[in-house]
Amino acid sequence: MTRKMILPCFTMLAVLLCRPVQATLPPPIPPEYGAYGPLTVCEDDLSIALRTNEAVHLVGPIFRVINDEYLIAATPMVLPPSAFMLFDGPVKHGVFTVGQFTLGQTPTSAAIAFRYSGELPQSAISYAKFAPEGFGKDDVRYAIETRAASSPSDGMVSMLIVASPSFDGSDADKALLERFQLNAAGVSDCVRPADLAAGKRDYGTAGFARSFDDPFYAGRYPPRPDEGAGYHCQGGIGFAFHAGEQLRRPWKSLRSGQSYWLRDGVAVTLSGPVEPMRRTDPDNASEHPAGQLHDSAITFYPSRGVGPPYAPPGVREDGSWLIELGKERNSRLDIRFPAGESGRVGFDLIERLEFVSPDDPRCGAPTQ
Repeated sequence: MTRKMILPCFTMLAVLLCRPVQATLPPPIPPEYGAYGPLTVCEDDLSIALRTNEAVHLVGPIFRVINDEYLIAATPMVLPPSAFMLFDGPVKHGVFTVGQFTLGQTPTSAAIAFRYSGELPQSAISYAKFAPEGFGKDDVRYAIETRAASSPSDGMVSMLIVASPSFDGSDADKALLERFQLNAAGVSDCVRPADLAAGKRDYGTAGFARSFDDPFYAGRYPPRPDEGAGYHCQGGIGFAFHAGEQLRRPWKSLRSGQSYWLRDGVAVTLSGPVEPMRRTDPDNASEHPAGQLHDSAITFYPSRGVGPPYAPPGVREDGSWLIELGKERNSRLDIRFPAGESGRVGFDLIERLEFVSPDDPRCGAPTQ
């Protein structure tokens, strides 16, 4: 390389090295909110009443009604009138009606609905990853008119896109869709997600807790833990919990999230797996999940000190154990519990674990 070529090369290198490095950070996690029923959620004139054994979960423009049996996810959208055309629009299997009910002796009008095969609204796409159930590419969805008081100026029609893992495209889906009613004008205290998001109404006064503030907020967990005796299944693994013990687990219809088994004041946290754990030897019905320890890891974390931020003032934080069961990371169950004298509780639970099949009646699987 000649002297004339070397100088420009050094100059370019200096520019590259001196240029500030811009880290690509993941987008921040949006705030999520949850509240328990009874309450009523409204979108325009469409409403859905939550029962006492249910919760509503809000993330961005998506709201979900959740109970142990099923969940219903919904997000508003505007569609052109052509969407109602059976062959030219994103309609499948024709148009039907939902929401008709009788107020006194006068039947109200019903809302038009249809099977929707189009895309999610752009406003909801980035939030769907935080509420994915029912919003998969091949999942069945429906659109219901919301009877907006003032129609969009461009002639678009206000709709609510409704999804659920329970939908299969059959007439049975209408039983869930019929929970939506055209009666919001007659509801005295409708919770409107758009008003909360715009700050027109305070989340706290509406009875909502934020996920950042409450680890057991309504959008993830039922209001009370399960009391023993019972049985819990998580990712192909199950265990019995007895009288005097408790289990804090997510809504069964979510089928994901951390669970907490509590005994003698000790909490054992169970996380994962993403995919169900399976026996190393499918033909060995007596195989124990702990037999996969040699394919994963067991880690001891020592105490990080006395007092805040790790423990109350004057109290030393406990060390902890992390037990990872499973060969593959996606099908691995992580079990974390305190060390020391409390450690025996966690190891006792590990001995209780057993493999379970998807149709094991002890698991009480939701109808999906």
